[in-house]
Amino acid sequence: MADLEQPGISEEERASRQFWIDRTRANDSWAKKALKPIGVLLTSHQANRPFLKASVESHAKLGYWITLAYDSYVDPTWEVIDHNQFMPAKDILDKVNLFFIPTYQTWGGPLYPYFWLLKWGVQAMSNFEYIYCANADFVLEKPEGFVDLFNLLGDADIMTSGPDRDDPPSANTAGFIAKTKSLIEIVKHLEAHLVPWENYEKHTQRIGNMEGRLGWAIKDLGLKQVRVNPPLEDMFRQPGNGTWYDLLGFRHIHAELNYAYRNKKIPPPLKYLDERYLGAHDFNHIKQYEETGDLKVLENWWEK
Repeated sequence: MADLEQPGISEEERASRQFWIDRTRANDSWAKKALKPIGVLLTSHQANRPFLKASVESHAKLGYWITLAYDSYVDPTWEVIDHNQFMPAKDILDKVNLFFIPTYQTWGGPLYPYFWLLKWGVQAMSNFEYIYCANADFVLEKPEGFVDLFNLLGDADIMTSGPDRDDPPSANTAGFIAKTKSLIEIVKHLEAHLVPWENYEKHTQRIGNMEGRLGWAIKDLGLKQVRVNPPLEDMFRQPGNGTWYDLLGFRHIHAELNYAYRNKKIPPPLKYLDERYLGAHDFNHIKQYEETGDLKVLENWWEK
């Protein structure tokens, strides 16, 4: 502030200096989040875009640094690529503090791409003492409950949203909170059993999918894990169950939408769905149902 108090400067110069100070100090609105002990890692891909806006907006209410790790499916062998067809929209990216896309991969299924999102996400956020990680098609209806949920971790290494199992080991990757130093060791364990192909082939029959791999990593490393009241099943298709829902309002909008469509249930609220990326069939029927409350509208939407 001494620059503003120097004698003899003109009002025009003083205003110019104040403008620069104000602009520079404005960076604290996001930069100070890097000094907090907890960071948020959201993992996503282009198929999640109908749910990504609501997920990022609800997680932003936590007030922590947000890293968005994104698997875009953009194949570099395509001669012409319009990245706007695959990327998150500007209003979504404006709410995250770090955005990255790992190398394109040809693996079928979510195991391999999720590993790379987690590996580089944890590495980029290694300055945080704890990392909260979630798939970016989940929303938080009660972000104010995060402190209560975090406190359940205590001195443990990791707590997932559940369900977790012991035989064979399995830990849900939908959401988890962990000490960063423990996550770094978990990622090393995952990599040693996945990369290169020979390691995947050697271990896959024993440890299976990513949930199994996370469970085995926790067991093999001897990490301390907190178990919570789990949801009804791994995918959180039906909201309203488990500790993470009770405290955080943790809802899997993508799974809820698919479950409602296939099982003749009420779809999730339209406020959690992004019209820009949701199909017109889904959007129009859900909108009409919310306006009328008439279940007959959904009869034309439900899977036949």
